[in-house]
Amino acid sequence: MSDLKIKIANREIPVEWENRSAVAAIMNKLSAVKKIPMKKDGMRQVGNLGISAPRNDRNMLTKAGDIVLQNDGFAIFMGEDDVSATKLGHIKGFSETQIKNLLAPGSLMMELHEG
Repeated sequence: MSDLKIKIANREIPVEWENRSAVAAIMNKLSAVKKIPMKKDGMRQVGNLGISAPRNDRNMLTKAGDIVLQNDGFAIFMGEDDVSATKLGHIKGFSETQIKNLLAPGSLMMELHEG
């Protein structure tokens, strides 16, 4: 699913999206750029997506750059965590240190849009 794009701090972030119905549903329901305020919560940045999507949660060990639907929100992980979630994708082309630096602020604005 290469038509869904993420921007963090005005920087386009390359993502390898999972081939899942949740990703397709998000893309289909996106009618304009969606700005999502994100807040740091432990080893992740979380925000309210505001779009319902099918879930198929499973237990997983995340790694830096994993993007998931978890609880009521959208989360991007800065490192390992044992969670139950629906994986949406993974940031590509960034080292773990670069991902941590990108996501380190206490809060940030993420944009989600069709490419």
